Amino acid sequence: MNTYAIFPLTAAILTLFLIIFVLSQGGKKKLNLSFAFVIFCNMVWNVGYYLLYVAPSRDFALFSRHINFFGTVFTPPTFLYLIMVLTGQVTKLTKNVCLTAFAASFILFILNFKGFITNDVTRYYWGYLPTASKTGVFFALMFIVYISYAFALLFKAMRKSVGVRHNQLKYVFYGAIVGFGGGVTNFLPIHAGIKIYPMGNGIVLLWLGIVAYAIYKHHLMDISIVIKKGAVYAYLSFLVFVPCMFIIILAQKFFFGHTNAFFSFLAFCTVLLASLVILKLKPEIEEYIEKRLFKGKFEYKKALTELSELIISFLDEKELFKKTGNILTKDLGTEKVSFFMLDREKRAYTLRAYQHLQNPKFKEIPHQDPLFNWLEEKGKVVVKEVMDQSMDDPHIKSIVEKMESMESEVCIPLIARDKLIGIINLGHKRSGDMYSHEDLDLLTHFANQASVALENARLYQEMQRTQMLMRRTDRLASLGSLTANLAHEIRNPLVTIKTFLDLFPQRYRDKEFRGDFLKLTSSELDRISTLVTELLSFARPAKPNVKRGDVNQVLKDVIHLVTVEANKRGIVIHTNLQEIRQAMLDTDQMKQVFLNIFLNAFEAISAHGKVSVTSRDIQKNGMAYVQVEITDNGKGIPKKIAEQIFDPFFTTKEKGNGLGLSITHQIVEEHHGTIEVESRAKKGTTFVVNIPCAMLK
Repeated sequence: MNTYAIFPLTAAILTLFLIIFVLSQGGKKKLNLSFAFVIFCNMVWNVGYYLLYVAPSRDFALFSRHINFFGTVFTPPTFLYLIMVLTGQVTKLTKNVCLTAFAASFILFILNFKGFITNDVTRYYWGYLPTASKTGVFFALMFIVYISYAFALLFKAMRKSVGVRHNQLKYVFYGAIVGFGGGVTNFLPIHAGIKIYPMGNGIVLLWLGIVAYAIYKHHLMDISIVIKKGAVYAYLSFLVFVPCMFIIILAQKFFFGHTNAFFSFLAFCTVLLASLVILKLKPEIEEYIEKRLFKGKFEYKKALTELSELIISFLDEKELFKKTGNILTKDLGTEKVSFFMLDREKRAYTLRAYQHLQNPKFKEIPHQDPLFNWLEEKGKVVVKEVMDQSMDDPHIKSIVEKMESMESEVCIPLIARDKLIGIINLGHKRSGDMYSHEDLDLLTHFANQASVALENARLYQEMQRTQMLMRRTDRLASLGSLTANLAHEIRNPLVTIKTFLDLFPQRYRDKEFRGDFLKLTSSELDRISTLVTELLSFARPAKPNVKRGDVNQVLKDVIHLVTVEANKRGIVIHTNLQEIRQAMLDTDQMKQVFLNIFLNAFEAISAHGKVSVTSRDIQKNGMAYVQVEITDNGKGIPKKIAEQIFDPFFTTKEKGNGLGLSITHQIVEEHHGTIEVESRAKKGTTFVVNIPCAMLK
């Protein structure tokens, strides 16, 4: 067998696999089909070269030249069609050009049987090659025209594209130049009679393979990365497979005294296939061995990897510390674990959580401590055993001493936005083993994820504190609007009591007066006590406490608070509180919701209006709710701002802060309820609040 025939045969086999790969990625897609046509022509082209190289006679070579020419002549139209589909330039003009290209290729292929393009074959040292006739120039002209037109379309699309699309087209453009440039070496012996070995088979195959991989596997990868990977793979292939080929040839000569081309090709393909299989199965084999022989380590890696994937969703740092500590102590086998986090107000790192530490020496460490400065500067895991080797350095010595005092063998930095936000300290392993590089790599990856999660948890806690302050501000604002009238309401019974006290010495012996005095005084004091209790209950910032409660009672308490304000404005409150189920609610927070709605209703009514309050049971999406409907006959809400009334800081009032309805909406949502508003200009507004009767998650 001709040794030179190995290269086109290898290229033909690999292009066959490439066609299967492209079609398996989406055989019904136009892009896949058009690219498969190009690869098919290249495969036939390579098969033709293989048959020419191994041709046992001139007649067989003359027949083989037709197979070779088929792949050559249909390359321009299939390449043009690929570029049309890839760039999306499928217009009437491009369609007509492409059809003429296919027609011209078919005609030239038929004419080649009459010797119109190639009429003979020439034998070179590598094998036979076709010899072009004088009229073969027509084929060369057709090839150049249609390939140039395809390049013009590609260049036009490349200039108009941006981002990833631009990189993709740019890569195809320059790759095609390399591919067709390599193919020139195959044309020169045929059309110019230049005795140069055809190297285009390998160059075109390399281009097709990398383009296929880039488009279908790495369609979002930057061109520079694809080129770098392609260069790496090509370089590694040269370093590995070329020596293997020489070893196979030399081994045959040493043991058998001669070489066999087919055996060499078969051995080379076997090595190539074995390497590909090993690369593919390597992760599965490693996992199987680790799972069977190192089960504890496998379970630890699996648990830590799963935690790394879930950790981003954690918003509670205590839960994060607990789960992480359990994995590190139980699965990794660490004796002691501690977590220090940055307290920005104290400007120190405080001990937030630990496991199996008897008496921690430090609960708080200044942020300027040498250990923390080192960790922030280096951003790497610190292993005490490694640091022990540099104890001559006073700076390193202080770091090692600090780690010893914290009972830390390994210190893992938690870094977010290039700032050290905390550390994880690990003690010795219970087994006495040292921490491996694999352990440290896995822990470093986990620390990166944990840093993001802890920073998210901190921001979430700050947001909750801000919301609490906003609610407190809204409570105080609501109280401010009620206080003046409530003060008047409290002063009236005090005046009555004072009058009776002034008269009491004079009419002490009047039994009827004493009875009326005691009865009235007790009644007025109960009235004052109730008002003060309601005020304190509303003003007191309490933690959310959702439990079953009576919505009607909450409404009654709020109506009692706002009655004085309503009377002052001449507003009548009508109630229709039906018998309802108990709902899941925080009584204090729901009072704030209804109080905000009432105060907004009062401000919407100019004078002598009315507010109606209705409560009822409803079913919504298969769930039981208590519905509260509060309607006023005020000026209504303009349609253009109706969708904005629940936005924070949106207000149309001169002295408003825009928090009331925003906080109302937020509280209802936290109760897994809904709040809706319906309004008509100059007709009034209705707020509908739905509160679930069961705890929802």
